[in-house]
Amino acid sequence: MEKQIKIESVEVKKEGTNPKTNKNWTLYTVKCSGDSEMTDFSTFDFKYKDSVGQTMKSNFEYNDKFRNWNEISGAKAEENSKHDELLNALRQLYDKVDEVGKKIDALGVPRTLKQGELEEPIREEPIN
Repeated sequence: MEKQIKIESVEVKKEGTNPKTNKNWTLYTVKCSGDSEMTDFSTFDFKYKDSVGQTMKSNFEYNDKFRNWNEISGAKAEENSKHDELLNALRQLYDKVDEVGKKIDALGVPRTLKQGELEEPIREEPIN
C-alpha cells in the first residue's frame, strides 16, 4: 500500500555480497513518522540515506514471517491490490452460495447429494 512518511533516521542493518553475482548489497532500517501502522521499515534502496528529514511516498507491505514492513515496487503493489480484489470477490461469492444453501434448507428441499458425490456413478463405456 502507498504511504506518505517522513524519514527520521537511516541505519545499516546488514551488508554482504551476492555469491552468484559478486555484487555488494546493503540492507537499511529506516525509522519514520507520519503513519500510525509503520514506525520503521527495511529496504535495499540507498536513496533513503540522503533523505533524512524529508517526506516521501512509496509502497510498502507487512511481512508476517519477519514481522516487519518492507518497501516494495509499484508493480508488486499493483499485484497485491489485484490479489486482494480477487480474494474479496471470492469471499462475496462464497457468502452468496451460503445464502442460497440456507434458503434451500429453509424450504425443506432434501439434498440428495453429499459434497463430492455424484448422482449417478460414472461408468466406463467400451471403446469400439
